[in-house]
Amino acid sequence: MSFFDKVRRNLMWKRLSSMKKDPHMVVFQSYYGRGYSDSPRAIAEELRKRGGFKLYWIVKSAEEAKSLPPEIVPLVIDSPEAIKLQCEAKFWVDNCRKWAYTQKGEGQFYIQTWHGFPLKRIEKDAESSLPPDYIKAARKDSQMCDLMLSNSSFLTEIYRSGFWYAGDVIECGFPRNDVLVNGDESMKAKAREALSLSEKTKYLLYAPTFRKGMGLEVYDMAYDRVIAALEEKFGGEWKILAKLHPNVADKAKELKLDSKYVINASDYPDILDLYLLSDAMVSDYSSVMFDYMLTKKPCFLYVNDLESYAGDRNFYFDIKKLPFDAAEGNDKLVELINAFDAERQAEKIAEFNEEFRMNETGKAAVSAADIIERKAKE
Repeated sequence: MSFFDKVRRNLMWKRLSSMKKDPHMVVFQSYYGRGYSDSPRAIAEELRKRGGFKLYWIVKSAEEAKSLPPEIVPLVIDSPEAIKLQCEAKFWVDNCRKWAYTQKGEGQFYIQTWHGFPLKRIEKDAESSLPPDYIKAARKDSQMCDLMLSNSSFLTEIYRSGFWYAGDVIECGFPRNDVLVNGDESMKAKAREALSLSEKTKYLLYAPTFRKGMGLEVYDMAYDRVIAALEEKFGGEWKILAKLHPNVADKAKELKLDSKYVINASDYPDILDLYLLSDAMVSDYSSVMFDYMLTKKPCFLYVNDLESYAGDRNFYFDIKKLPFDAAEGNDKLVELINAFDAERQAEKIAEFNEEFRMNETGKAAVSAADIIERKAKE
């Protein structure tokens, strides 16, 4: 974006933020303009069922807009139309921080769903590792926010201590996880069709997080050996669905993904569908593991840079408390797959849920939609 475009954008926000608000207009955004995904998607789906609201979605491009249902209007991020309608809407729903140039007007209500239960330190607790422009945006975002959604009292405490936030929090769970609690075969079928996947094949979801330098060298899982171990342990034919973090998803094509073993699913808009579709998962330090444990499927952690990663961001708690076994190399990962014990994993998940006071109600989207409906009448 040119200097002139930035000046025009900022002036539009300042000039239009005082517009009269439409109480039946909701503008959603997920991961800075990615497609129909995450907790904003779950809330949008609930409002679609109820009717009575005009729903808009911020996207980065026309390609991202293809994932939206026809009833939801795409708005290209930072376009004049997107700025105007965000200023006019009474409600905002987002799962990431809004940038500091965003201007919230009087009478608007902003729900921040956030995007995961944290292992690594985040926000204020990792301030030295984050760029100054992000810190500025995060502070302002917390000031604008009216409500945050939490899936545990542990996360609520982090909101209070590490998010510069003193507003309302409801511990209803993450809306995106309602479907993991309640089940939805249609979403599973949708992902299988979109990715042209065989119903006869079993799938391992490989979903690692990003690293500080945005490099790809840590993604060195031995796909052939992992496939062989999965087939020996669980039977059937297996393939791997590689879903990189949104921060590095654009680089996924640079990985040497042998098509015999791996399907690149990094462009698929919502990992939630892939949770439902997959039969097991390998992650690392990503919060996806905490969502995935609701499926009760096998999960393993491949942490080949544990020492350096912990030194960079540090963790909120000892990684040994995680309910999933961790491997620092491919030999160990294969060993863990071969030794997997479903009852042992279930026991460890129960212990983790009790210690961290997890609360996924399966009705988080309903709770958020109820609040929007109530506020619209005020």
